Amino acid sequence: MKEGLVQKSAAPPEMEKINRYTRRPYSPEEVYTFSLVLCDNEVDRDFERFSREALEGLRELFRGKTLLFDHQRTAAGQTGRIYDTGLEEDPGRITQAGEPYTRLTARAYLPRTEKTRETVELIESGILKEVSVGCSMKRSVCSLCGKERCEHVKGRTYGGKVCHRVLCDPADAYECSFVAVPAQRAAGVVKYYEGGRAMDYEKCLEAAGAEGLRLTGEQTRELAGQIKAWKEEARWGRSYREKLRGQVLKCSALLQPDLPRAVMESALQGLTVEELSTMAETYEKMAGRKFPLRPQLAGEPAPGEAGENGAFQI
Repeated sequence: MKEGLVQKSAAPPEMEKINRYTRRPYSPEEVYTFSLVLCDNEVDRDFERFSREALEGLRELFRGKTLLFDHQRTAAGQTGRIYDTGLEEDPGRITQAGEPYTRLTARAYLPRTEKTRETVELIESGILKEVSVGCSMKRSVCSLCGKERCEHVKGRTYGGKVCHRVLCDPADAYECSFVAVPAQRAAGVVKYYEGGRAMDYEKCLEAAGAEGLRLTGEQTRELAGQIKAWKEEARWGRSYREKLRGQVLKCSALLQPDLPRAVMESALQGLTVEELSTMAETYEKMAGRKFPLRPQLAGEPAPGEAGENGAFQI
C-alpha cells in the first residue's frame, strides 16, 4: 500500500453496525458507505512501522472514530464515521522487515443529505481518495536490537540492515482524515507518542532534518504558540542576563579600578547565566565588605563623629 485509500465497495451496508452510532435507525437508502485502507505494517518514509500486534490494537480503537478533513479537529469538519474495521493479510507479499504484509481496513458511512452530496461525488469520482490517521502509541523499539533506547539511528544501515523503529502498544486512536497528500508514503499516518496530543518537539526537529516534516493545522498552531512562548522566555532571559552582567561590571569597577572595563566585558562573554549569577553574588559580597554602607537617615552620631550638620547626614 502506497497510501491510505478510500475504496468503493459493492457490499450492502451493515445497518445494524451503523445504527449503533445513530440516534435513530437509518435505512440503507439514507446512508452512503465506503471502505478505507487506514495503515499497514510496511516500513514508511520516516523509517517506522506498526507491529502486527499494534494493528490488532488499532483495529479495536478505530471503531466509532470520526472522519475529518486535513486533521482539523473541529465539529464543523466532521464528515463521516467508521463503523467497522478489519485486518487483511497478504501472505504472498513480504514487507521490508520480512513479515507477511498486513493492513488495517475500515468501513465508514455518512448520511445522504444535500450537504454531503458533494462529498459523496468527490469520493465516487476518486478525488477524495487518500487518507491519513491520527493515533497515539505508547512506545517504539529499535528494529535491530529491540530496545526503546539505544545507539542505533533510524534510517542508517548497520551490517546491511536499515534501522527503523517499530511502533508498539497503541494507546488511542483519534480520527481519520481525507488529505491531498498523505504525510507518509506507506499509509499517510500521523503518529503521536506517549502523552497523547502533546507534540514531541525533538522528534519534529529530527523529522525535519531527515525526511521532511508535515504538520496538521492543529499541530502548526500548537508549534506556533510554543515558539511564541519560547521567544518571550528568551526575552526575559536576555534581560536577566544583562542585569547580572551590569552588576558584575559595577562591582568590578569598585574592586578592581585598574582593570580595563573592556577586559572584564570580554571575560563575561562566555559565561552562562548560572555562572554570571554566582559571580555577581560573590562580587556584591566582596564590595559590601570593602565598602560598608551607612544606613540611610542615620540617627544622632556619637560626639565628635560629625560636624554641626551631622544630624542630617545621609
